[in-house]
Amino acid sequence: MKTNPFKSPGQWYRGNTHSHSTESDGRLPVDERFAAYREHGYDFLVLTDHRTVNDVSSFSTDGFLAISGSEVHPPNPYGGDTYHFVAIDVHERINCADLHPNDVIQEIKGQGGEAVLCHPYWSGHTLLDYLPLHDYFAVEVYNDTCMGIGKGFSEQAWDGLLDKAGRVYGISADDSHGTEHDCFHAWVNVKAVALTTEAIMSAFRDGAFYSTLGPEIHDLDLVDVEDSQREKAKKIVVKCEEAQAITFKSQRSRGKHLTATDGELLTEAEYVVPESAKYVRVEITAPDGKKAWSNPFFFDNRG
Repeated sequence: MKTNPFKSPGQWYRGNTHSHSTESDGRLPVDERFAAYREHGYDFLVLTDHRTVNDVSSFSTDGFLAISGSEVHPPNPYGGDTYHFVAIDVHERINCADLHPNDVIQEIKGQGGEAVLCHPYWSGHTLLDYLPLHDYFAVEVYNDTCMGIGKGFSEQAWDGLLDKAGRVYGISADDSHGTEHDCFHAWVNVKAVALTTEAIMSAFRDGAFYSTLGPEIHDLDLVDVEDSQREKAKKIVVKCEEAQAITFKSQRSRGKHLTATDGELLTEAEYVVPESAKYVRVEITAPDGKKAWSNPFFFDNRG
C-alpha cells in the first residue's frame, strides 16, 4: 500500500465498484440500482454498464455518492478471450473495437479514471493474458455474480500478478445484474477524507481500502521487530473480528496460515516478513467461510 488505511486520517466508506442496469444487461433501471445500494447502507456505487457510460450526476445525495463508469471489452491480441475491464470514473464511451488493450487503459486514465481487471477465473485469463498489460490499478480478487458457476474467487491470479507483474490492488465486487443473488455480498471499505469522487479515487490509487464479503479488519500495521539475524526486520500485525483462520500470503512458498483450535477463534495474528518477500497481504476467513482481503504491503528490491 502507498497508504495504510488503518493509520491514515479520514472515514471508512462502503462501496461497490461493479454494477449493471437495464442500460446494458442488468435487471434494474439506473435509478433503482442506485436506490437499492443506498438503502442497503452503501456509501457509494460505481455503475459500469457494458460498452456505455451513463450520466449518474443526479443520483448522488447527502450521504451517498454515485460514480460513473463502464465495463469495456477490448480484443485480446495474445490468443485468449476478450478482456473485461471495469473503468471507474469515466464519462465518455470508449470504443474498444479497434484499440489495443493498453490503449484502452490509457484512454481510461486519460479521462481521469482507473482500470480494474475483471473476474480472471471466470474469463479464463492467466498471466499469459495479463503480463503484456500496463497501468491498471487493481484486479478483482472476488466477483459475486461469477459464483453462479463457482468461479468467483481469483486469489491465485492476484498472487501471480503480484509476483510477476508488480504492484496491483485487490477488489471484491458484486458485479450486480439481478436483484438478489449477486447483490450486497461483496464490497470495499475505503478510507477517504470525504465522500467525493476525488477523495474516493485518491484512496483507490493509494490502496487505502480493503475488500470483504463481511468480516471486518480492525487494524493492520507494519512494525519493527528485534531480530538477531537481521538489522531491519519487520512484522505485520493484524487485528480483526473473530476468525476461523488468518493467512499471510506472499510470493510462491512464503507465508503463514493460522487456524483456530480448541474452539477459540482468532482475533489477531502476526507474521515476521521474510527478507526475500516482495509483498505480503492478509486474508481473514470467518467461521461461516466468508473472507476479507487486505491490500499488500510491498517490499522493493527483494527477489
